[in-house]
Amino acid sequence: MNLYSPNTIKKELHFDAATYNINRHLHEETLSVFYTDIAAQKSGTFHFIKKAAIHTCIMELLDYDMPEKEYSLTAFENLKPTLPLLGIDCPFHQDKFAGYCSERTAKDVNTVIEQIMPILQTCFEAHPALSYLYPLYYEVMHFHYLQADKLPTADLLRTTRIAEILSEEVETLNSLYSQARDYLNAVIIEPAERGIQFPSSVIAEIYHSYCLYAHKQNFKSDALSFMELKTAFLPDRVPNSTSSDAHSDMQNWLEYLNNASAFVTDNAITKYPITSFKQFLYIIIRQMLEDELIIRKCKLCGGYFRVKYTSNQEYCTRIYRDTSTTCNEYASRKSYKEKLFSHPIHTEFTKSYNRLYARIRRGKLPADTPLMDQLKALHDEYTEKYENTHQKDREAVWKEYIERNKELFKLEK
Repeated sequence: MNLYSPNTIKKELHFDAATYNINRHLHEETLSVFYTDIAAQKSGTFHFIKKAAIHTCIMELLDYDMPEKEYSLTAFENLKPTLPLLGIDCPFHQDKFAGYCSERTAKDVNTVIEQIMPILQTCFEAHPALSYLYPLYYEVMHFHYLQADKLPTADLLRTTRIAEILSEEVETLNSLYSQARDYLNAVIIEPAERGIQFPSSVIAEIYHSYCLYAHKQNFKSDALSFMELKTAFLPDRVPNSTSSDAHSDMQNWLEYLNNASAFVTDNAITKYPITSFKQFLYIIIRQMLEDELIIRKCKLCGGYFRVKYTSNQEYCTRIYRDTSTTCNEYASRKSYKEKLFSHPIHTEFTKSYNRLYARIRRGKLPADTPLMDQLKALHDEYTEKYENTHQKDREAVWKEYIERNKELFKLEK
């Protein structure tokens, strides 16, 4: 099903809240929404992000993934103009919204939907985490269709409440984004740059303590406290009993309870129904802290990237500028060349090579002289010998290499 088709809005669909699923067995995350087509009596799941690597959503949403991607702040600004098209004010005014709905014609609604859907598609595909808003948008847009056709199924009170939630959500995206970025900068990025070796979760607790001490705003919240366990959250673990025997019913209940408890407490597979941006940020940031995720800024391209807690990696794996190599590879080669050209053995080799090449160019030696290969072989031999020798004894190796070099040129003469 194409969620971004105007025809989809006309259908009688029921959407559950978007669900963020983490599978630590497979190191994957999924963001999806379950829907039911009332007329067709069919159900299905639409995946906004499917089987991505864990922490993909947080990296994309907070702009820690690709420097060339459109920033989330741009997506937030693109979403704001969709609200007035739906008659939604910020802050929300119930009477104005009701008046707007009553004045729309079917033609007005079609025009509005055709304007909104491409915006949603662009924003949600670039930043799938924002797709938790889709069920809210659908409810309001579908209501407009019903209201324009004067159908009795249009529920103004329900839609008014949903429109108010949508207004509040879109209005707070920017500020919550900034709070989350500031929080991660204080708890993860800056400590990593300074080489502090505490686990991220410990640093977070210290930071929370600091915020209390300094009367500073803290991103830590009770976002999870209002999450409700819906009927769809825990599927039936065993078939329903048809027996009237009380003892049999009790056994089935205990079996269900044990299986359901194992399902909920399995830390490797976790499901969260996402109903707000603040809640989503809290969940994924908490996961980052638990996983000891470290975000660093690439010293070559300036983009952010994730590394393991024990890693000293300073460069990312993006393609660097117009080259065909990654920043990590490019920096490694550059470092190797700088080290090589400052190497005393290579310095002497370069002098010998240039002197030999000058003789070939002047015709004093043939172009296929074996001395060229002999010089390279001697260079490789003594480079390895030099590297494997203790620091205090390296000067002797270097002098020995110079003498061997001279002997090669004497033999050639």
